[in-house]
Amino acid sequence: MVGRTDVKVSVIVPVYNVEKELPRCIESLLTQTYSNFELLLINDGSSDGSPEIMERYAEKDSRIRTLHKKNGGVSSARNRGLEQAKGEYVCFVDADDAVAPQYMEWLYLALRQSGEAVAICRDVRVNDFEKEVPFKALPEKMPETERMDLRQYTFWDENGCLWCCRGMMKTESLRDIRFDEELSIGEDALFMAKALLKAGGYIYLPCGLYAYYMRDGSALHQETFKPKQFSEITAWERIYALIREQRRPGEERMERTAEERLAVVCAHVYYRMAGSDHADPELQAKIVRMAREHWRAALRVPNSKKREKSKLWMLICCPAAGRWMWRLGKKLKQG
Repeated sequence: MVGRTDVKVSVIVPVYNVEKELPRCIESLLTQTYSNFELLLINDGSSDGSPEIMERYAEKDSRIRTLHKKNGGVSSARNRGLEQAKGEYVCFVDADDAVAPQYMEWLYLALRQSGEAVAICRDVRVNDFEKEVPFKALPEKMPETERMDLRQYTFWDENGCLWCCRGMMKTESLRDIRFDEELSIGEDALFMAKALLKAGGYIYLPCGLYAYYMRDGSALHQETFKPKQFSEITAWERIYALIREQRRPGEERMERTAEERLAVVCAHVYYRMAGSDHADPELQAKIVRMAREHWRAALRVPNSKKREKSKLWMLICCPAAGRWMWRLGKKLKQG
């Protein structure tokens, strides 16, 4: 692969202590219906057998390039991949997930046919412990795509994208965009917000080509609060500020819903912190002040998000009662 200049797609896969799941991910990429790609496997300081697995696959397939670095987090690994990517287009895959055989082909065609800089598909949530089959509902042919303009964009739309793994992007459009390595949660959303603002819109492919495997300890399956989760608030503060600064006329909806998501994230982090071993009264007071600053956004949160909206208003009006109700709910859940 060294020296090739004709590669069309670069696939960036950060690898950190995923020896059990990594073969599934790599196999799903090597069996793609589109073959003109390079696979960048970036070892982010793994201490298990992941590096050896990477090298074994690289010996068998010349499309694979392996890189090894000290542990710095998923953002630093993805940034390393962006620096090394040779493809005209780039996409990201997490090492404990998998993709449909058509993942690269259909996203690539969506970009080539539309001329857009960003293409986004749906994802499929899979319970890893139940051994579900993720892509059984895929259509036989590539479905029609839809051009999504940022004037209609909302951060509540399920067809939107806050996660880089659901998309493919023109590499050139990302030359001045990188993942924020200071953030441990929300870095995807900030990266995608930058990419979408630069592109002015995206092409949407309405089918689930990416399988997100939910397992114990995964980002969407954590029960306990960890201090790093406060960075989710920081990420949404930056997203809201970025959109206020860069949005074009007619894109006010994107700005309004970014503020709504910021307010809801305040409640989400606050109540996960409450009652945990990392409860910080000073930090909690800061979150309450922030939520109250955005009370108008709380009014606009869609009624379809009743649970999130009620938690947010409890935080704004009576956080102490909210903490009590959260602890009670947790005890009832635990039996």
